Amino acid sequence: MTLRTISLNLELGQTILVGPNDTPAEITKIEFHEKSGEVSLNTTKGPRKALTFKLCQQSSPTEQLDPADKYR
Repeated sequence: MTLRTISLNLELGQTILVGPNDTPAEITKIEFHEKSGEVSLNTTKGPRKALTFKLCQQSSPTEQLDPADKYR
């Protein structure tokens, strides 16, 4: 199946996972380079190109998970 559109919302202060060990890093700056069309992110763990990271699972504070769910 061919992807026709993609939408990605990133925010300053958002936590993402970077590197081979999925180290958490916070986004500090988002840059768009007009000539190349490239989007780059500055993080607390160094600069990254867009789409070279993983998103963290965002859980709401009201959502309480049962510790046993981790093993199901």
